[in-house]
Amino acid sequence: MSFIINMICGAIIGIANIIPGVSGGTMAVMLNIYDKLISSVTELRKNFKKSVLFLIPIVVGAGIGIVAFSKLLEYLLDSHPMPTFFFFIGLIAGSLPLVFRKASETKFKPVSIIPFVIFFVIMAVLAFVNTDEAEVGNTMLEMNVFNWFYLFFGSILAAMCMIIPGVSGSMILMMIGLYPTVLLSISHLTKSPINSIVTLIPVGLGVIAGILGGAKIIDLCIKKFPQLTFYGIMGLMAGSLISLYRNSGFEFNIEGYISIAVLLAGFGISILFGSKKLAEFIESKKTVKSQKKKN
Repeated sequence: MSFIINMICGAIIGIANIIPGVSGGTMAVMLNIYDKLISSVTELRKNFKKSVLFLIPIVVGAGIGIVAFSKLLEYLLDSHPMPTFFFFIGLIAGSLPLVFRKASETKFKPVSIIPFVIFFVIMAVLAFVNTDEAEVGNTMLEMNVFNWFYLFFGSILAAMCMIIPGVSGSMILMMIGLYPTVLLSISHLTKSPINSIVTLIPVGLGVIAGILGGAKIIDLCIKKFPQLTFYGIMGLMAGSLISLYRNSGFEFNIEGYISIAVLLAGFGISILFGSKKLAEFIESKKTVKSQKKKN
């Protein structure tokens, strides 16, 4: 049961990671597995078996989500951007109370407002950066040494940003002009497997390097400065809503009203998955299963 739940969580995180403006880290927070995910990565050598057993379904689910939904998301973002973006606005907005609860586990310190403001402003500024040129730019049709290292180091940067709730790795790829190449390679994996795999090898290596390095930094911040870190995360998440709204092209028409309804649905789903009751239910299922194994 826990394997399937973790695989579904991984699929949701994987889908989020290929949508510009949506953070896979935010989805992990929303699903209440962020802390465990980070600790599993950082303690991979120390608790190898335990970490691997947790990470395998997450990785498998993420891979399935990315490959299975890349074409669908490409279609939705091209044909129905407004309701698509509004759905993820609802998901992120609904996950803010969960992060606030985590930040409120210790006594509030006024200094915690500073990282919230700083990161909110950073995301707000990034929201107004013109990424249109990067988004519609030409894909890399040739794989040479320069393009290989460009994809590798660009993926490292995107992966490090990807694990931070509120920051979209896909948006970073858009800003440095790599998003069209990566999305096209994933969506054409079955049509042109050799070309896609050659392109995705440096991307995959960069993602692994970025996650392993970035996870340690985030884990250290959470352990040493939990309230400051979570308030900073809230600033990133709140600021990312501006980018999503701008990209949605919202208008007060039929599709606009549908988008508002979809936003409310996303908000409700996020609140449900982030609720203590669901978290306790999942943990109780895991506890019962572990007790059965012992008996």
